[in-house]
Amino acid sequence: MNRIGIVGMGFMGQQHFAIYQGLDNVEVVAVCDKNPTKIAEAAPSIGGNIGEATELDLSAQARYVCFDDMLAKEELDCVDVCVPTHLHAELAVAALEAGCHVISEKPMARTLEDCDHMIAVAEATARMLFIAQCIRFWPEYEALADMLSSGELGRLATAKFTRQSPPPTWAEDGWLLDPGLSGGAMLDLHIHDVDFILSALGKPPAVLSQAANLFSEGNKVDHVVTSYLYDDFVCVAEGGWAMPGAFPFEMGFQVLGEKGVLDFSLAKQPMLTFYPSDGEPYSPEVAAGTGYERELAYFVECMENDQPPERVTAQSARESVAVVMAEQQSAQTGEVVELD
Repeated sequence: MNRIGIVGMGFMGQQHFAIYQGLDNVEVVAVCDKNPTKIAEAAPSIGGNIGEATELDLSAQARYVCFDDMLAKEELDCVDVCVPTHLHAELAVAALEAGCHVISEKPMARTLEDCDHMIAVAEATARMLFIAQCIRFWPEYEALADMLSSGELGRLATAKFTRQSPPPTWAEDGWLLDPGLSGGAMLDLHIHDVDFILSALGKPPAVLSQAANLFSEGNKVDHVVTSYLYDDFVCVAEGGWAMPGAFPFEMGFQVLGEKGVLDFSLAKQPMLTFYPSDGEPYSPEVAAGTGYERELAYFVECMENDQPPERVTAQSARESVAVVMAEQQSAQTGEVVELD
């Protein structure tokens, strides 16, 4: 039985806690948050942009307001890091050095230097470091990845990805809207599509980004459109959190190949449809569950089998952060940025 401690009991921490309750061979034995209200025996539910708010019963867990105390007093196999982005590296490194495996929420870290430090410590301690890039595990995106790798779409022509949201006002103390803490909409939200594009299509030679700001000033980016400059097909991703408050969260894609187009949108029914070049449209079968559920089940299996995660390596998660940084540079300069 793998003993888990969760640090950060906001929206994602609550989601992870609820998911662990339905998994075998894992037990959440401790939770930690600097806000005592979030770790009360009956913790209030917290909403987010996708997934249901969850009321939690924490009466069976040890509860801490100090992360160092949790590490010192609990015998943990793994720490699940669900704190604001600028704290990912500090807490992940402390957990790794305490002998724990780590699953950390995306993005991997606020800076590339922090990403590199996390990777170095994981290697030095021989502990697993898994970054929760959930879209790689989202059933509809898994279906797309399978169709791309199998050749079912044929030669790729265009790929368009969309991720749009109202401002994330649910974050405590507004930390998500502070780019110094979160990296802004590009690093927190848009990175989902960046990470999937890299995992499914490989790294492009260069990027070109244009950004728009509706309620922010300076170098903050509320909305971005990026072209990934592959040599033989067109790929674009649009994302941000500048939509009005009443606008429903949307994620989706349209990927066109010579054999048809695969279309996905939360706003459509059915959400996922394949329109073949020859034949009738149909909805491909997808796996059950959400990306949140599937990524945690995958990492628990990795721990059970003592097998480092391969579907999301720490290095690949670091690469996604690096590409977002290149996009930020492109948006600020208006120029194409080549990728290493």
